[in-house]
Formats: sequence, structure tokens, C-alpha cells
Amino acid sequence: MRSFAVRNLRRAGVVTAAASMALMGLTGVASAASGEAYASGTGVFGSANWVWTKSGFTTANVAVRDTKCDAHKVFIFFEVKRTTGQVYQTKHRENGGGCGSTASWSDLSYDAGYHVGAVRVVTCVDGGNCYRSAYQDNPLT
Repeated sequence: MRSFAVRNLRRAGVVTAAASMALMGLTGVASAASGEAYASGTGVFGSANWVWTKSGFTTANVAVRDTKCDAHKVFIFFEVKRTTGQVYQTKHRENGGGCGSTASWSDLSYDAGYHVGAVRVVTCVDGGNCYRSAYQDNPLT
């Protein structure tokens, strides 16, 4: 009887170890922290996604669409908030393609040289209004 119980405990241990290894293989041991945001309003829609670093982001993809046929360019950029509260703007990326056009950029990065607390996406119509997403908090700071 004792050998039956010992044998079953060993099998249970092997099965548990195998299941744990399989789960780790499927889910990965670590994953990168990522963010995304959208900002839109009359005449413009923009979106972005990125991978966080402590001092900014990498592998960002952004796109901005002109949703109104009014001969006004549209653009997109990030507002970067330091952990101290100061806010800085990244380069403005412009779409001058006109009615219904979309412009996109990929593999962008931003390194502020200091800890970044949050980022938001801003879209604007040239000569008109700007629209902001909510701030996305940096989980690394």
C-alpha cells in the first residue's frame, strides 16, 4: 500500500512540474510594458501605441487621419509628463494629404533623459482645435 501511495505522489509531482513548465512557456516569463491612446475631434482622428521605458518609449506607431474635407492639415504628437509634473511636446507629425487621408509613422522612440510619469496623444487641425487623450501612466516609474 505504501509503494502505491509513494508512486502516486511522485506522478503528481512530475505532472505538476510539467504543467508549470508548459504554463511558463505559453505565457512567457516577462513581457514588455506597453501603452496605447486615441485622440479625436471634429476633422481629425489619431492613435498611437508604444513600449514603455523609464525615460520615454520605443517602437511607437502613430497615425493621424483627416476626417473632414476642409483643406486644413492635421497633425499628431505626444505630450510627455515628467514625474515632477512638467510637460513637454514631442515632434509634431503632419498629414497634409487632405480629405480622408491617413499618414502613419512606425518604430519611433523618445528618450527624455529623465523619468517619464505619463504620456498622452494630441491631435490637432491646423488653424483649429486640438484634442487630447487621457494621460497613460508609465508603469515603470
